[in-house]
Amino acid sequence: MALVQKLKNFIMMDVADENETKKASVIMRCSTLFLYIFFTVQTVVLFVTGYPMAAIVSMLCLVGYIAAFSMTYQGYTILTQHFIELLTLGWVAAFVAIMGWDCSYQHMIFSLMLFSILTSYRNFLYKAVFSAFLCIFRLVLYFYIHFHPAVYTVDKGTMYLLNIINTFSTFLLFFIIAFLFSKDSMEMEEKLVKYNKKIEKLAKTDALTKLPNRRDAMERIEKLLKKSRDVDFYLDIAIGDIDYFKKVNDTYGHEAGDAVLVQMAEILKNDMGDEGFVARWGGEEFLFVFTTMNGDDAAMRLNDLKTKISQTVFKYNDITMKLTMTFGLEEYDFHNSIDDVINSADEKLYLGKTGGRNQVVF
Repeated sequence: MALVQKLKNFIMMDVADENETKKASVIMRCSTLFLYIFFTVQTVVLFVTGYPMAAIVSMLCLVGYIAAFSMTYQGYTILTQHFIELLTLGWVAAFVAIMGWDCSYQHMIFSLMLFSILTSYRNFLYKAVFSAFLCIFRLVLYFYIHFHPAVYTVDKGTMYLLNIINTFSTFLLFFIIAFLFSKDSMEMEEKLVKYNKKIEKLAKTDALTKLPNRRDAMERIEKLLKKSRDVDFYLDIAIGDIDYFKKVNDTYGHEAGDAVLVQMAEILKNDMGDEGFVARWGGEEFLFVFTTMNGDDAAMRLNDLKTKISQTVFKYNDITMKLTMTFGLEEYDFHNSIDDVINSADEKLYLGKTGGRNQVVF
């Protein structure tokens, strides 16, 4: 496994030139390594089956692709690409002339076209022209070999074997090139999707308390309103404000105030559970949305929560504090707008603040 990992790291090594990308070099390295294996097999088969001229051409191709592989580490990406293209065109033409059309060497032109398109950063016109050239090149080979007999008359057994090897290798090389290119693109796309989701989450989350912020709260409420035709639909909105919170900041500092907000948010979130959600509305205010109960039940829940908060000891370093919270609650009546409901809850909160605090006004 260690050897495989070292080979992988060697193939995936970045290029030294900042003006060139690693992706093209990696495709070239994998392609040349594959073709090295391909011609190793070809050389053995051609020698064993008695076609020495073709075997010698195959050995020369081995040397050529070793040189191309080495060039990808020298900062010659564009030069290497053109070298591979010329080398491939050369041996395809040579093998068709030597072994004939039926051995399927010409199929490698399709892989070469994909290789050239994906490793070149030239414009569309260049790629279109080169692809057209490859098409014409293949047609020229076809007509040439049908008017000029091949050097060897290949026996059927060898022809079938070479056909299988060449067809299989062409498809496999095509797959390798496409996979390497798409893998890189898909990884980049996946990273972009995750990054966008992260940005979206940050945009909807209060940085301090990790609760939904005002924007997200309104979006959630709008989604809930779309369900307002359901028979069992409930929507109760409350605004809670920590009593005398300014005194905490003035006495112990804003860091203590932040610590209180974080602890309070955790209490509110856990208490709400699956019966709705709580969001930070701004400053020391929190918005509560109940979706599974009517206004009377929501008022009872808020009274229980009020008691729980008053019995909680809030801590910051060695400092301990006891706090209370006042709530204004309004029930959605299917007639007023959601802004009216929120404003009504806010007005009731104000009544609770002026009427002694630590209470639920409904």
